[in-house]
Amino acid sequence: MNKKILILTGTLFLSVQAYSQAGISTSTPSSTLDVRGSIEGSYREITGSYTLLANDYHVSFSGTGNSTFTLPSKSATDNTTADFRGRKYYIKNNSTTATLTLAAASGQILRLGGSIADSNTFTLRPGRFSIVTAGGVNGWDLEADTGWELYDVDFKGPNLTPVLVGVPPLADSQVTVTVPSSDAIVLLEFTGYGQGINAGSDGNGRIVFQINQQGPTPAYYNSNVGLKSWYDYTGSSNPKFNFTVGYSISGLSPGIYTFNITPTNQGLTNYPYSSVNIMGSTGKAEVYIK
Repeated sequence: MNKKILILTGTLFLSVQAYSQAGISTSTPSSTLDVRGSIEGSYREITGSYTLLANDYHVSFSGTGNSTFTLPSKSATDNTTADFRGRKYYIKNNSTTATLTLAAASGQILRLGGSIADSNTFTLRPGRFSIVTAGGVNGWDLEADTGWELYDVDFKGPNLTPVLVGVPPLADSQVTVTVPSSDAIVLLEFTGYGQGINAGSDGNGRIVFQINQQGPTPAYYNSNVGLKSWYDYTGSSNPKFNFTVGYSISGLSPGIYTFNITPTNQGLTNYPYSSVNIMGSTGKAEVYIK
């Protein structure tokens, strides 16, 4: 019996050496390691800042305050026990409100590739997931969703009540949204239509638009916001026009913001300033975050 065991052991050793492949639940492995079943790794749930360890695998964050996960210092590249190139960490931000910052060691990077510059840190919003893989001398390769995500939206209007152009602001299209962080972007769109009162002769005019911002950092935007020209060729009808104003704003301090537009007459010909009205308008604001 002992001889048979020794022979079988030797045969298995030769098979592994010859093919350099190992199989689990398969006698014919087709890769270096072929697993025909589930894979189980260590799972850890953290509620605060934490430094990842060599025996971590999937680490879940469920804290209520913004926190940081610090990655180990870079791997060696000499094929010794200090060489852990290829090690992976699976990291999930399961918090409902807090952000999780992934931080490489000082002087090392997290590399996403593409148009995104290498960085020492990367922020995971609530609900986001990432995989980090130990690389060479520069640090870690990072795999994460970097697309924009809709965070908040508001839509208002129209009331269909005439408002004299130049009497700010348009109330029916006023919108209010929450900006969660300074790296969010706000997309604004205002639409509407107006009408002039016939003056009995050919006339024309232009309307310029200003966006008003109220919140933690009040501001006014009037450069390249919007311009609408109209023309009454015959002087025998009340000229009608519509307009669309689109604008994007970034770099705002976190907080609640309200936006609306103010139309102003510019360069009227044969029409008094009191003869042009906005008949109704709508407003939409969308907040996106990465």
